[in-house]
Amino acid sequence: MGNDFALTLPEWAFLDGNSHLGDMLEGRNVLQHLLSYTLVEFFPIGEDPIFENQDIKMKSFLYRNIFGENEKHLLIVHFSLIEDTELEEIEDMAIEFYKQYMDWEDNSLLIEEASKEN
Repeated sequence: MGNDFALTLPEWAFLDGNSHLGDMLEGRNVLQHLLSYTLVEFFPIGEDPIFENQDIKMKSFLYRNIFGENEKHLLIVHFSLIEDTELEEIEDMAIEFYKQYMDWEDNSLLIEEASKEN
């Protein structure tokens, strides 16, 4: 490890629910903002809202995929230690982080498909 080892964490982390109990978060995209202890989850949505409970903090957004198609998504807040007045900024940052992740995923699929054709 040496003397240059630093115990730093990233600002964002995906939660992995895989353990001896199985994958408790299989197929789910749960993200934590480590600085504010905010836990959010992302869902693709159709025309109808998937949550009707008004007590859930949520924000919908569009993602333009690599094929130029707009995809509707929903961010919900599971938990946060910050005030509601500051939460909107964290939500916007989470959405931008998730969009970058989806870009990376889309590009990975293109690379994988191109390698199969060669």
